[in-house]
Amino acid sequence: MPAVSSFDSDLDRLGLETPISGIDRALKKLWESDEAKTRASLINLAIYTEDCSVLSEDNELLDNVAAQNACRALLILALPESQPPRARAWIQARCRPYQGKQVVCSEQISFVLEGGDATQVQNIVFAHLDSDLPLVVWWQADLSKNFEERLYSRIDTLVIDSSRWEDPGRQFDVLLAAMKAGEEEFNVRDLAWTRSHFMRTALATCFQDATACRNFSKLTTIRITHLNGQRTTALLLAAWINQRLKASLEVELIEKDSGPALQGLVLEGEGIRGEVHRDCDSCFVRVNSTCGDHKHEELLPADVDSDAELVSELLSRFHGSTLYSSMLPFVRSMLK
Repeated sequence: MPAVSSFDSDLDRLGLETPISGIDRALKKLWESDEAKTRASLINLAIYTEDCSVLSEDNELLDNVAAQNACRALLILALPESQPPRARAWIQARCRPYQGKQVVCSEQISFVLEGGDATQVQNIVFAHLDSDLPLVVWWQADLSKNFEERLYSRIDTLVIDSSRWEDPGRQFDVLLAAMKAGEEEFNVRDLAWTRSHFMRTALATCFQDATACRNFSKLTTIRITHLNGQRTTALLLAAWINQRLKASLEVELIEKDSGPALQGLVLEGEGIRGEVHRDCDSCFVRVNSTCGDHKHEELLPADVDSDAELVSELLSRFHGSTLYSSMLPFVRSMLK
């Protein structure tokens, strides 16, 4: 754990500490104390972490996400190795003005579970959901022993960031097993996959010409430039390209120490080439492609970068479809 003074400072930002048995009463009292505030909730959004050093960061993240998405927010810090077992809770309202008059608020309940095992995590989540609203869980830790069937079978959307995993191969195995075991496949949204959206969109503009489409079979190489720590993001992009082309192109990854997660993408073969490039501080990407005598150049907007923006974007497309689950076997085969 971090220094006591630093950790206590993070806890102070979580709001009003409340006995777990008294959370419902405390929330009711919170709303009764100010009639100008209106509680709003469309989803249950839970963040689960086992890293106390990111508690303050996650608290700020929920503030940013709640500003765009009315929700019941649960922030859960589980410390399975910490003894003796102890559970603490805090409540607060996340409020924003609406149309200049009304104040609309989301609820946030934060938990620190020392010695928190799978049963305790499940009980905390299930006991504090808002009615029958969908449950979105951003699982920031490894898919550990606390990631059990009784929990993930109740999740509508699981948000992960596979670029954070130290052993992505093993974690993808756990994820694939969980998805296969469930009676109904839960929706998985990977921030590593979301980060590649602008590259995928830009790449599609490279080869709109009918001549280029007829020469796809000549493509042989995928070269992706990515930020250190974003290898999985690059591999997901490469897996998507191979899947869409129904091919097995050679993949070359180039790692950089600074800049955005994805910085460059080149597809090439004999007489055909497509390139998408993003400068470090640019909000745009440059697209260049050639196929025989045909050339194409274009400047397109890049997507959002921060985790808060990525999660908000995911929630805005909550019911949208994704190719992610169909690509998991492909990307797993590319991990050594």
